[in-house]
Amino acid sequence: MEFVLNLTAERSVVRESLKGVIWTIFFHRLFGPITPVTNEFLNITYPMAADLPDLDSQIDDKINQLIRRSFDSNGSTKTAKTGHIAIQFLDKNKSKSKKKTGWFAKAEDSEELKVWEIWIIQVQCLPLDEPQSGAQESNSNNNSSGNANNSGNGNSSTSHTGTNNNNNNHNNNSLSPSIQISISSFEENLTRVIDIADSHKNHIPPIMTLESSPFPYVISLHLPEKVKEYKGEGNEEEESWGKYIKKMLD
Repeated sequence: MEFVLNLTAERSVVRESLKGVIWTIFFHRLFGPITPVTNEFLNITYPMAADLPDLDSQIDDKINQLIRRSFDSNGSTKTAKTGHIAIQFLDKNKSKSKKKTGWFAKAEDSEELKVWEIWIIQVQCLPLDEPQSGAQESNSNNNSSGNANNSGNGNSSTSHTGTNNNNNNHNNNSLSPSIQISISSFEENLTRVIDIADSHKNHIPPIMTLESSPFPYVISLHLPEKVKEYKGEGNEEEESWGKYIKKMLD
């Protein structure tokens, strides 16, 4: 089964946005015993596992590769750029195969890896917004006006609450359009991952171990071409896909 996510993030927040989405996917696909923790980014909380440093390091490495290759490569820094990361979860199936030795055929156990779920995160990286001095000056004037109104108001409690509300509105308005888009996209994708994980369970293979991650996984920047190959029919294509995954895991 294949799921596609579309994430939009400004360059300054694309790294952590991707990490939050990827960790949310893994959190709902680890199945084994873990130590759950949470992390907060852009005032949005997402889940992680505290006892899987190798996975956390691998996620960071793949994100760094994507940023270097797709977002920080030579070219204009004022235009949006695109890239993708794919995550695949696999199941190990043992089967009997006959291997000929001279005149005799000997049955041997062989391990076959089959993909049971694929996540593709398509990323649109927005360029850095230039600071708007006019907006900063406007916020400064508004804050000064608010302070003046507070000093002339006898009800200090009501005045303080109104000031907090105004400050919250000013903080939201001070965010650049790209950051506001990034926050919205980040939250929408976290919600979509949770909805998919909750509504699609019948395709999950039987869990046969007590490991934190009972199923092998691969994080790749080049998976879409292999996904097309996997979708094809025929024993040769399935065999080549299995060999490709096994090589990456070795």
